[in-house]
Amino acid sequence: MVNHSYKLYYFNMRGRAEPARFLFHLAGVPYEDVRIEREDWPNHKEEMPWGQVPALEVDGKKLAQSAAIYQYLAKQFGYNGKNDWETAQVQELLGSIDDIFSAMRPVFMAQDEAEKKKVMEKIVADTVIPYLTRLQKRFEANGTNYFVGNSLTVADLVFMVTFASFKDRFAPGVIEKFPKLDAFVAKVSQEPKIKEWIEKRPKTDM
Repeated sequence: MVNHSYKLYYFNMRGRAEPARFLFHLAGVPYEDVRIEREDWPNHKEEMPWGQVPALEVDGKKLAQSAAIYQYLAKQFGYNGKNDWETAQVQELLGSIDDIFSAMRPVFMAQDEAEKKKVMEKIVADTVIPYLTRLQKRFEANGTNYFVGNSLTVADLVFMVTFASFKDRFAPGVIEKFPKLDAFVAKVSQEPKIKEWIEKRPKTDM
């Protein structure tokens, strides 16, 4: 493996940077975990491609967009599937979870907590539950305790982070309705290097 200099830019939270952090920890590859405080973001926005984070800097060059970052690191570190078909499945699953995040955008636009709760309840009923129903069937059909192939991929990491955020914050009680997905979160969270990162990472609300 070629030695590169890595910096990962994101806010001081787990969010969309967390799968990348897991990849670095799994691979044992050092990187600079640059956490930008919200009040400092205006000073850094124009430094980022497309004015967004997460952003990954590799040897001084920046890459943006979560899925691109995940797949670049996953390919470098061996978590992007074992062949072209598995890699395509990883891309497919990452695209599917992006669709869910897009559907949830009105929640973040809501002005108060009551409105936010009402909007989230509708999105859960109309979009999240049907998606998780299909996803659990997909997981069961693979038959390996992973979403793609027979070993851990970045798709598993993204789902673990997403499901955990649903359980903890966005939609409590929803993942628990899908026992295979709920058990998947618990199982992957106990893999030694993943558990190690969860225990040592900075404590944040999201």
